[in-house]
Amino acid sequence: MAAPHIAGVAALLKSAHPEWSPAAIRSAMMTTAYAVDNTGQSLTEQFTGIPMSPIDFGAGHIDPNRAMDPGLIYDIQVQDYIDFLCGQNLTRKQIDFILQGRGWHCSKRIEVEELNYPSLTAVFKSKSRAVEFSRTLTNVGGDGRSVYRVSVENAPPAMRIEVVPETLVFRHRNETNKFHVHLEVEEGSPAVLYCFLRWSDGDGHVVSSPIVALTLDDHGQ
Repeated sequence: MAAPHIAGVAALLKSAHPEWSPAAIRSAMMTTAYAVDNTGQSLTEQFTGIPMSPIDFGAGHIDPNRAMDPGLIYDIQVQDYIDFLCGQNLTRKQIDFILQGRGWHCSKRIEVEELNYPSLTAVFKSKSRAVEFSRTLTNVGGDGRSVYRVSVENAPPAMRIEVVPETLVFRHRNETNKFHVHLEVEEGSPAVLYCFLRWSDGDGHVVSSPIVALTLDDHGQ
């Protein structure tokens, strides 16, 4: 029932916000989701009780009421996806096949860390244990001035994160602001590390994104 449940909530959001793109709707559902159970504890595997991570539960349980008014969204336009494909070293024939005859051009090349997705995931396949992300947030929470401050929650000691800037100021609706995240994990740390990046305006809007660091061994496992 997960797919029809998500589709139903997406339809409700599109009805309430007909101007929103599919990416905006996805962002609203992801950034307002919650990753705790009904007792307020971290999610665990049903039968074993083993703690779960965003690798298992994604952004968490969706909250339709909060998704109606997410405050900020991570939006993505069609050209952004095209530029992302251009950055993946695909051939023109492969991109033509994906876009199914749509006219396209590469305005720039977007790496995976730069695609404006509501979550941040780093996969480390070598001794390098650092990565830079960039994201852009759009204000959909109102016409007045709003100030969002960042927090990083539940980060383990082996996970070091720096967010610049730490405060975003929006003066009108649909205004955008960009921020950067530097993520570094210690060598020899567990294969999966995660935490949550949250922007809050102190007035009920909390925009949450999981940050996941996945380290593969020499065999890609």
